[in-house]
Amino acid sequence: MPLEDSRDCRSRFVQLFMSHEKQIYRYILSLMPHSQDAQDVLQETAIALYNKIEDYDSSRPFAPWAFRFAYHMTLKHREKSTRWRRFLDEDLMKEIASRQAMLIPELDQRREYLKECLAEVPDDKRAMLTDYYFEEETVDVIAEKQNKSVEATYKALQRIRKTLMHCIQGKMHASRVPVT
Repeated sequence: MPLEDSRDCRSRFVQLFMSHEKQIYRYILSLMPHSQDAQDVLQETAIALYNKIEDYDSSRPFAPWAFRFAYHMTLKHREKSTRWRRFLDEDLMKEIASRQAMLIPELDQRREYLKECLAEVPDDKRAMLTDYYFEEETVDVIAEKQNKSVEATYKALQRIRKTLMHCIQGKMHASRVPVT
C-alpha cells in the first residue's frame, strides 16, 4: 500500500475510533465491570484496531467490527487474570456480548433522549447532577454549595433522576407508538 494511502487509512482510524471510543468502552465495561481492567482492554483494543484498520470494510458500520476486537481482547485479558476466570465463564460472556450488541440501538436512543431531557432540567438541578456525576463531588460538598442538608440533597438528586427516567421512558414510548 502506498505511503499516502497508509496515512489516509491511519487518519480514518483516528476519526472512527475517537467517535466510537465511549461506545466501545461501554461495551467492554459490560463484559468486565472493573473500570481499570476495562481501560486496559480499551487500550489493547485500540492498538489491535489500529494495526488492522486496512482490513476494515468502510461500507459496514465501524462499531460492530470494533466490538469483535474488544470481545477478543476481553477474552485475552480474562485468560491472563484468574480473578476474571472465576467471575465470568465464557458462555455467559458470549451471552452478555450478544445481548449488548442487540441493545446498542436502544441504548444510543436512550442517551439521545437523556440529552434532550437534561436540557429541560433547571440550571440549578443540572448543576447538582454535573457536580455529582461528572465532577464526582460528594453529596456533602454539593449540600454545602446549595445551602441544603445532606438528606435534602440526596432526595433532590433522587427526584431529578426519577424525573429524567420518566422523561426518557415517555420519549421512548412516544417513538414506538405510531401516530394516527
